[in-house]
Order: sequence, then structure tokens, then C-alpha cells
Amino acid sequence: MPPSTDWKVVYAIVERGSKKHWLRIGLAFVNRDGSLNVHLDAVPLSGQLHIRDDVHRPNPDEPPGPSESSPTHAAPKERKRTS
Repeated sequence: MPPSTDWKVVYAIVERGSKKHWLRIGLAFVNRDGSLNVHLDAVPLSGQLHIRDDVHRPNPDEPPGPSESSPTHAAPKERKRTS
């Protein structure tokens, strides 16, 4: 599936020990001029955001493939919402 051009996912990268976890905290909508409107459900303590196209996996419970992860960061980990 091609990358999304209308919206992107916003992550906070949380370091826990030697591991980095990607916490999905909002969405960013792309405007006609290429700028972004960012809507956050949480504010990262580090003050840093990572904004990227959504990665669609056939089975979200499976770990990401090699094309979905980078050598310096852990793959995005999404938490299931209980509300």
C-alpha cells in the first residue's frame, strides 16, 4: 500500500533502559501547502515528536518486517485503547 499523503501518525519515542518504544500520541494532517496541523492526545515529556506515514500491517500483532524498522530505533509499538 502506498504511503498516506492526507495524514500522518505522531509518535513520542520513550526510552526505557536501553530500549526505545514508540508511543502513538496523535495525528498530523497535511495541508495543501505541505504544512501540518498536529492533533495530540498526549504531550511527550521529552518535547520531541516523530511524525511519519502510517504503516499498514496485515496483522498488527505480528512484529514489523525489515522495511518497517530502522537500524537505530525500535519499530512503532501501539497500545490498544481500552475506552
